[in-house]
Amino acid sequence: MQNKKKVGFPRMDHYNVALQYLVETGLDCQYVMAPPMTRKTLELGSKYSPDFVCAPFKYTLGSMLEMLQQGVDTIVETGGVCRLGYYGELQKQILRDLGYDVQFLNLADMGKHKIRGYRRLLRELNPHIRYGKAARALSDALTAVRRIDELEGRVRTDRGFEVRRGSMQAVFDAFLAETAAARSRKELDAAYEKARAGLDAAALCKPEHPLRVGIIGEYYTVMDDFGNHNVERILAYMGQGVEIHRWMTFTHRNLEYDEKADLAFIAPYVRYSMGPTSSATLAAALRYAEAGFDGIVHVKSFGCTPEVDVMPVLQNISADKKIPILYLSYDSQTGDAGIQTRLEAFYDMIEMKRKNAL
Repeated sequence: MQNKKKVGFPRMDHYNVALQYLVETGLDCQYVMAPPMTRKTLELGSKYSPDFVCAPFKYTLGSMLEMLQQGVDTIVETGGVCRLGYYGELQKQILRDLGYDVQFLNLADMGKHKIRGYRRLLRELNPHIRYGKAARALSDALTAVRRIDELEGRVRTDRGFEVRRGSMQAVFDAFLAETAAARSRKELDAAYEKARAGLDAAALCKPEHPLRVGIIGEYYTVMDDFGNHNVERILAYMGQGVEIHRWMTFTHRNLEYDEKADLAFIAPYVRYSMGPTSSATLAAALRYAEAGFDGIVHVKSFGCTPEVDVMPVLQNISADKKIPILYLSYDSQTGDAGIQTRLEAFYDMIEMKRKNAL
């Protein structure tokens, strides 16, 4: 027991509860849960980061430093697209320069032979790894991820119409806690079924044709509530309520994504991928526009090149489909008040547009 590695991943939305299940149930390691993102996390990451690096870099570095304060001895960097694959190396060097002697495993280092690379990584975490047990735990963890995305999607869509505000979020939070505590597939299933029943029972007062807004943008910022200053929640509760949709989830982007299909769909606007999540961003925007949504909010971190590149194309979609798009860019200096004000103005605009169309 004392020889178990203390493993941690930087905080990423709600997915850390599924990672905890994988690490503790499948890898026989101790999982160090990164604390929820706070202003302190950002300040800690910003203190040791290059000034002009993107906010996700600062958040994840701050998250690593907070885990180190909790005694983590092995940090797994999830790699990622864009510059995030390189950022792992830079973050590792920063931690070394700060004097932390921590094992740092980067999934971006797997290279072309990923199966061999992952086996090597598993042996690094536990030399006595039982691959069958790890595979079953991975399957269960991926199921948990799909369920997290499914249930959060329901909360996102309907939270603005709750009779008792916060009731759906309370059910979802309880589900996350029970998933984190689960140590078997049976316990995972029980937590899921309980949460489904809880959301089904939530009382709603929803109009037949509510305002609908699609949220699109850069992978990390669009999925992290603290990182985007709770855009989805703020907008959902405006006026009589807003139905919020977001395509970008781990399930959609990492488990089910078909970029060729998206490129074919957006061919009238762009003929090639501009990198990372650009095709997914454009395809989601076009689908929302063609589905008659009232507006779109584009979320990105400051300096995110692929998402900057798609903005002219988004403007073309906006003009052709007559759908307003609000562009929000985040850095470590972004404040809640500015985001709130822009969202209020955006809501007033789409509400007025809807009324004028009737």
